[in-house]
Amino acid sequence: MLDILDEEKSDISLKNMALESAAQIASHIAQSRQFRDSRVGNNTLDLELISPNSSLESICRFRATTTTLLEYLQSKAASGESTGAIPLYVGNWASSLIATLLKGIRSDTLDGGKMDDSDTESASSDDEHSSSEDDSQTSDCEASKQHKGMRCALDAPKRNAIVECLQAYAGIAHRSTKTMSTNCSFTSATEAAKATLSLQPLYRSFDIILSRVTLALGASQVSLRSKALRALNQIAQYRPEVLYQGSVKYAINHRLQDSSPQVREAAIDLLGKHIAHNPELTDQYYEFISVRVLDKGSSVRRRVMRILADIYISSDSMEQLIDIGVRLLQRTADDERTIRELAFKTLQELWFSYDKHVEAESDEDAVAIETPRNVFNTLSPEAQKDMLKRVHVMTGVVDTVRSHELVDLMTGLFEHVSTGPLKSETEEAQFVIRCVIDALFEHLIRAEESDVKLSDDAAAVTGDFSVTTCLRFISTLSNIAPEAVSLHTESLITYLKLGSTTEEDTLVNTLCIFSNTLLKIPHPSAAFLQSLENSLISLLSSSPQNILAVAVPCLCDLIEELTWNYAKLIRVFRSCVLQLCREQRTISGGGKGTLTPKNLMRFIILAGLTCRHFDFEKHREQQKEHFKELNQLAKGSMVDMLNDLLLFFTQSQNVGPVQVAAIQMLGQFHIKWPRLAVEPQARAVMDRAFASDSSSHKLQVLRNFLEFLRTDAKRLAKQEREDRVSGREIDARALVGNTGNMSEAGVGASLMQTYLDRIIEATFASNAAPLRAAGFEVISLVLEQGLAHPLKCMPALIALCTSNDPYIRNKSLKLHQELSVKHASFIHSRDLEGVRKAYEYQRQVRGRPEDVSGYDSNADLHERPDRPAACLQFLYSLSRTRRTRRNELLSLLVKACDFDSGTAAYADANSTDIPFVRFVAENMAGLEFKYLDEVLHVIYQVSSVIASSGLNLYQQLESEAKDDGDIEHGVSKSKLWWQASRASVCIGILFVLREFLKSHYGVTESRCTLYNPSDATSVRDKAVAWSAQGNGGRIGWSSCPFALQRMESVTDCIRQRKRFRSMMAESLAASEGSPVLADDSGNFVSGGRSDEPSDALLSAEELEMLTMDDLDEASMRSD
Repeated sequence: MLDILDEEKSDISLKNMALESAAQIASHIAQSRQFRDSRVGNNTLDLELISPNSSLESICRFRATTTTLLEYLQSKAASGESTGAIPLYVGNWASSLIATLLKGIRSDTLDGGKMDDSDTESASSDDEHSSSEDDSQTSDCEASKQHKGMRCALDAPKRNAIVECLQAYAGIAHRSTKTMSTNCSFTSATEAAKATLSLQPLYRSFDIILSRVTLALGASQVSLRSKALRALNQIAQYRPEVLYQGSVKYAINHRLQDSSPQVREAAIDLLGKHIAHNPELTDQYYEFISVRVLDKGSSVRRRVMRILADIYISSDSMEQLIDIGVRLLQRTADDERTIRELAFKTLQELWFSYDKHVEAESDEDAVAIETPRNVFNTLSPEAQKDMLKRVHVMTGVVDTVRSHELVDLMTGLFEHVSTGPLKSETEEAQFVIRCVIDALFEHLIRAEESDVKLSDDAAAVTGDFSVTTCLRFISTLSNIAPEAVSLHTESLITYLKLGSTTEEDTLVNTLCIFSNTLLKIPHPSAAFLQSLENSLISLLSSSPQNILAVAVPCLCDLIEELTWNYAKLIRVFRSCVLQLCREQRTISGGGKGTLTPKNLMRFIILAGLTCRHFDFEKHREQQKEHFKELNQLAKGSMVDMLNDLLLFFTQSQNVGPVQVAAIQMLGQFHIKWPRLAVEPQARAVMDRAFASDSSSHKLQVLRNFLEFLRTDAKRLAKQEREDRVSGREIDARALVGNTGNMSEAGVGASLMQTYLDRIIEATFASNAAPLRAAGFEVISLVLEQGLAHPLKCMPALIALCTSNDPYIRNKSLKLHQELSVKHASFIHSRDLEGVRKAYEYQRQVRGRPEDVSGYDSNADLHERPDRPAACLQFLYSLSRTRRTRRNELLSLLVKACDFDSGTAAYADANSTDIPFVRFVAENMAGLEFKYLDEVLHVIYQVSSVIASSGLNLYQQLESEAKDDGDIEHGVSKSKLWWQASRASVCIGILFVLREFLKSHYGVTESRCTLYNPSDATSVRDKAVAWSAQGNGGRIGWSSCPFALQRMESVTDCIRQRKRFRSMMAESLAASEGSPVLADDSGNFVSGGRSDEPSDALLSAEELEMLTMDDLDEASMRSD
């Protein structure tokens, strides 16, 4: 069995059977009680083979155990159940005992003889060797001690015990065919049989079997790796400690990253049965198993999510719990519906389930969410401890990944559990949400009263988290459950009164909470409203811009809905507008502005935000007396007047920061009044921003677009949700077309269709990370909302799929996959442009064209360090399922490396982009080909380019070879000469690619020669294996050095020309008599294949029956 596993050429089915048998043997060994006891140090039940050094107790135990088993077997002699067993056991054990007895007797005899000889020799040599007397005495003494020890090892009691055991065996063997009654029970016989197992060599082969199973985890066959994992799982059921071994851990880690989903799922299943109930094992494997929640296989992701849920229940590590929460929350946006549903269900069970251990004065007080009472304080101490643990995990999830997307996922989770189909689960979730909110505010109160933020018991579970973190989570919850948060909102007023001593993040979160819950506060007191109003107004004078963006809307809502102190708001707005008008007149008159840029920006922002969030026009009509001061500013619309002011401050006579502030406020106006965005003046501002060299201007316009699209999407989603809940019928006027609503609804699409090209250009214009991130978000929303034709964005999207930023990369890949499924008929028509865009993007990121590589630096190389991944692997993976589309993409990639000497662009010395050709070649070398048809098709296309463009270039360079010596006479070279030199590098790159694919996939020249893409049924489904051959599996450019370096001089060009002519000459010499580059008439054809059918060529069926040597002979015969 072990030989079959060790032999590399053994049949796979035999290896699978051997693995299964080895696992059964190892599991039985592990299951035995003797094995378990011996592993923990209890050897009382173990037997040992008797030797001269065995103790008398061991010999007696050996005799008692073996005779018990033999007597039981003798009692079953009549039934035939023990036929042959007694002679077998007696023969083995008796021979071992006799050998031990004879060895003891022989040692006694030798001991006596040696002692006599030594005495005689010492007596006869007393007088002759007196000088060495001391040495001989010492030697004799040591020898006598050794012999004395041997005699003691098998003394008379031991010999008698062995003899008695042999006599007992003889008696049992003598009557082995007769049935004799015995006092031995079945249980005693079973224990004796298990004890005798320790005497068998197979019993001690557990470690050997385990090593073979571990080696099988690295087998090249998928079925063998899966079988080895199941075998290891069978062994670990009884001995989970084997998973701690370094070699096993290393092998399992690699199988978790296996290329086969079947193997990855088997590895996950192995760990899932042991990891959740073993904390030490969890610590060792958690990092490896948690990342597989992003696995491509849906079954693997589903299994990992269940394992993470089990770990969550049993783990006490807060860091681990938070990480599990983040990973499960991200799966609520998974592409597959079943995964999303499982994520929602898992989080609902972990975070929003409640087991009714509430201690409240009444049931109504415990479950009524409308009551203003602190429900958290009504819970029992154990329930509070559990709830605080949930609070800390949720807070850590929000605080760990501070992204807009994660907050949206958290919001979606709370909405899902609060509006579920089951009433019982919905009520539990609402109660837990209320308890979480109450616990957060309880933490804030305790943090204010003392330095101890939580009780000792709670701190032991949850640790410590800051007030800022707590407020950040409350701010998120205020969007989800504003009614519950509003019950405690008044207690947050202290954070606004602290003013400049409060952290900026704390102020922003507090203001967000007030904005979301202000109108939900039950019966707010007049003193509280007055205090809040004064605190908000005081923040307007010296707060930074991000605080103003939240404070102004909160102040407008407060005054409009609760305090009605319009005079304060009018005073603020009027003073800002007057300052702006005065500054406008000064600058328009040719003077220098009196305001500092910082103050001018503050006035612009305050005026713009106030006008957006407070409807001055409506109040001027309804309450003319209170708003008559505004008539002094403008008789007409306040919006139009302020819009004109903002347009003025975007002009070039103002400093850059002021222009950016004005553009920002114009964006706020466009969100509120979309009609302003389509006016010529607004378009001119955007045009100037995109045409300028200022990244800050472009960034602000992109942020305006981003906020506009997000707000519009939220408005539409809210309207759709309200229509669905209320069951509102479709209005006939909406079907016919409401011009007012439709004009505003189409503004976003109009803007995107107008500026999409410039948005893409700005996104890739520089290496500024904020500009690229904002542009990417805009492009993503355009594709998600369908505001422009997807083909316009495809080259940019393909380029962004190669980004080093994980967020941009993953989201781009997801969008690209969704568009490929939705628009499969035409979405791939711009793939080649996308490849070019990806190269330009990588060149911009790397800095130099020579540093651009076609290999993906972000790929995980732990599984196949000798197999680097292609940068464009995602593009090929989407086209692989359809052979026509796949071959079309491969042909496009090869043709991108070709050049056309007949075009006018060929005369341009820089028209041939060598780094781009190398980028494409490295991508094709790194693509994961699974079938021989894929490899042969690439080689076929490469041969076609070499046979056409390469041959023409070779003839041209041969004719110019005699003129290359003119360099010594200082003769300058033309642009066409330089271009031909660069074109030879491109053909050389294709030569290297062709040989690389043949070498690493084991494809012979005969196989390449006889391949026909129109009739490839014989190789279409034939698997191909990759074999790395040095250089880390990457393509080497030693034979084409100018693929990595520029040709700076004429000397470099002449060296390249000589190298290319030599390369082509060798290829032509090798192709003599071969249809690689020439047909039967000696004429060179594209791809080396004649269009006329040849009777000499073998059919595909005949070809499969020939060996490689036969193929070579057939190729010679075809000539």
